[in-house]
Amino acid sequence: MLKKMLAAVLLLCLMISSASAYVYELEDGRSVMLSIGGSFAYSRDTEGNIRVWGDNQFGQLGKGNNKQTYKVSDFKTKNADIDLALLQDVVTASDYSFLWLTDGRVFGVGNNSYLPLTLKEGTYSSHVLTKLPEAPAAMATGFGHAMMLTESGEVYAWGRNSQGQVGNGNTKKIQTPQKLPLSNIVQIVCGGKFSLALDGDGQLWGWGDNEFNTLLPDTNKNQLTPVKIDTGDIDIAYVDACGASVVLLDQEGTLWTWGKNDMHQLGYDTKGKTVKTPTAVPLPLPVTFVAAYSSQTYAILSDGSLWSWGNNSYGQLGQGFRSSASEGVLPGKCWDSDVVLVQGGSLFVIAMTKDGTLLSAGISKFGQQGEGTADSKYTMTPNGMDLILD
Repeated sequence: MLKKMLAAVLLLCLMISSASAYVYELEDGRSVMLSIGGSFAYSRDTEGNIRVWGDNQFGQLGKGNNKQTYKVSDFKTKNADIDLALLQDVVTASDYSFLWLTDGRVFGVGNNSYLPLTLKEGTYSSHVLTKLPEAPAAMATGFGHAMMLTESGEVYAWGRNSQGQVGNGNTKKIQTPQKLPLSNIVQIVCGGKFSLALDGDGQLWGWGDNEFNTLLPDTNKNQLTPVKIDTGDIDIAYVDACGASVVLLDQEGTLWTWGKNDMHQLGYDTKGKTVKTPTAVPLPLPVTFVAAYSSQTYAILSDGSLWSWGNNSYGQLGQGFRSSASEGVLPGKCWDSDVVLVQGGSLFVIAMTKDGTLLSAGISKFGQQGEGTADSKYTMTPNGMDLILD
C-alpha cells in the first residue's frame, strides 16, 4: 500500500503539466484545465468549455480588450488562426498569458513591458503569435520572464532580465529566446526573478536573483548563467518556487524548502531569517503535489487534504482567518479530503476536488474567485463552478 501511495506522488506530478496550467487527466480519458495567473484565471471543463475571470487590465484574459468584469465569461478570440479545439494549455503569469496549441504554436496576450511575449517593446498583445525557436514541450513564467523546454531537453529563456534570470550572461531584457548551455532537462520553473531547471540525472540548476540564497549558499550575488544547486541526496520528483524561495518534492513525499522566509513561506519558523540549504517541511503525511506562488505555498497530502502556509494578508490560505500584512502562517489544513488540483495566485487560491468542484479563498478585488463579487473570503469554499460534467 505504501509503495503504491509513494508511486502516486510522481504519477500525479506527471499527470499535471509542468507549465503554469494544470491539465488533469481523468481515468475515463477526459481532461480538465485550470490555470491561475497573478489575479486572473482560465479553465476548461470536460466538455471543452473555456472560461476566464479576474483581472484584465492588460488584456491578459484574451478578450481583445482591457475591460474589467467580476463575472466568469466564455473565452473567445477574434484571431482566425487560433482553433480553440487545439488548445492544450494556457500558461499564465502575473499579468500575461500564453495560449499553447497542440500543433506547437503559441499565442501571447497581455502585458509585454519586459518583452515576455517576444513582441517589440510597447506592444500589448491580443493573440499574436509568440516567436519561439520550435514547438515547446513545456513552458514556465516568472514576473516578466519566460522559459520553454524542448522535446530534446534544451532550454530557452527571454524577457525580464534585471537579475540575470534569462541566464545569458547579462542583465538586459531580451525579446528573442536565448538558448542556454543546458541539456537533458526534464522540468523548468520560474521564481519571481530567478529560474530553475532539473535534469534527467536529478541535478538542479539555477540562475538569476540570489539575494536570498536560492541558488548558492555562500554568496548573495546574482548568477547570470546557470549554476549547479547543491540539494544533497534528495531524490527530486518535482520542483516549484515562490517569489524568492524554492520548493522540492522528493520521491518519498517529503517537501524541502529554502530561501526567503519572512512570511513562513518555507513552512517553518526561522524568525524571518533566510534559509540557505534544503530543509524538510514538518507535515503529518507525505505530499502528493505542491503549488507555490509569491509568498504562499499549498500542498496536497496523501489523504487528499489541502494544507497551506505563508502570506495570509487576505485570507488566501483558506484557513478561516486573515493575518496582518507582516505576519505569516505556519502549515495548517484548509480542506479535509478529495483535493486533486491546487494553484495559488497573487493573493488568492483555487483548488479542485475529484468530482470537479472548484474551491477558492482570498482576495477578489477583480473577481478572481469567480463568484461575481469583489468580496474577499478567508475560508476555502465552493465557488459554484464545476469542471467535471456528466
